[in-house]
Amino acid sequence: MENEIKIKLDEIAKCIMDGIENNSIENENGLYNGKFGILLFLYYYSEYTDNQIFRSFADGFAEKILDELWTERIPTFCSGLSGILYLIVFLREQCFIDIDIEEVENDFHLYLNNCIDRFIDERKYDYMHGALGIGLYFLKHKRDIQPVLKLIDFLFDTAEKNDENTIFKWKCVINKEGDIGYNIALSHGISSIVLFLSRVFAAHIEHDKLYMILEGAINYLLSQERNAEQYGSFFPSQSSENENAYLGCSRLAWCYGDLGVAYSIWYAGKALNNKAWIDKGLNILTYSTKRKNSKDNLLVDAGLCHGSAGIAMVYNRLFIETENPVFMEAYHYWLGQTMLYATYSDGLAGYKTYQGPEKESECDYNLLTGVSGIGLMFLSYLFNENRAWDEMFLL
Repeated sequence: MENEIKIKLDEIAKCIMDGIENNSIENENGLYNGKFGILLFLYYYSEYTDNQIFRSFADGFAEKILDELWTERIPTFCSGLSGILYLIVFLREQCFIDIDIEEVENDFHLYLNNCIDRFIDERKYDYMHGALGIGLYFLKHKRDIQPVLKLIDFLFDTAEKNDENTIFKWKCVINKEGDIGYNIALSHGISSIVLFLSRVFAAHIEHDKLYMILEGAINYLLSQERNAEQYGSFFPSQSSENENAYLGCSRLAWCYGDLGVAYSIWYAGKALNNKAWIDKGLNILTYSTKRKNSKDNLLVDAGLCHGSAGIAMVYNRLFIETENPVFMEAYHYWLGQTMLYATYSDGLAGYKTYQGPEKESECDYNLLTGVSGIGLMFLSYLFNENRAWDEMFLL
């Protein structure tokens, strides 16, 4: 499989660089769905090839899009400033870039702090599109923890709690129709709260409510567990409490379903040295490796968000952390499946991204759903060592 992946990776890189040179990439500047996510792929690809031509190409693209940063006024982690600034810190840590933004950093931080206040007023915690994503940047930046402490207060104040304060849950918008309910998933729901708070704990940031909130959130996730033999998965896509909730088998993916929920429980257990949480998470994650039917797992494409490369990303991280060979086997299986999705003669290296049952699949350069993310997953395989870029997906 290695030679085939090398060939496919080079095809992806050529498509991306051709798209940049031809100005056919019309993305916004965001991390998950824009040019800065593409930049992440370019830097790792240049490191893989050890070719100065590709490094110069990445540097030139970085210079071009950094010039656009000063007018960026979308705050979110997915599409805007907090995700971009997180990436800049990360790229500096990895010695890909050496730029100094201190002159404008205070202005950026003031803007992001104001946006946190707005999201708090709107009770919008969503890490991709709301307050927690900005908190992730400040947690990464390390110099100013006040926004992080503010978010912990926000989570405590807005949580619905039982009388014993042992279960914490939060409502949010759960679909495109604007319905309100409880979301337990990693991408937009309570699992992301667990992962955020676990990172806060691991960073030794003290707050008297931190453990209570974290334990209460995990208890709520555990309350959603059901019989996997009966339903096909341990957790529903969202909460079973929601009106008209779909209670069938949830998808196997980074974004929704067992992988994200169980990973958050395991990660919290690791951060807090809680053996019961570690064992619970690992038992579910190990069981999930048996799920290999793409149709039953609601799998339709290869991207990181809801596709096969995202599944491979999770299992790769689990193998790195646990050295359990069952996760290595699952990682290689889903990498192989990712290769098989490159079927479009008019796609990017054969790949297109599913847009829904009523739309045609589309060419997609992005990190979250497109070939930049697929390419990064192939690079991780070829490097055959820990590459920390998946921290930007809460792993």
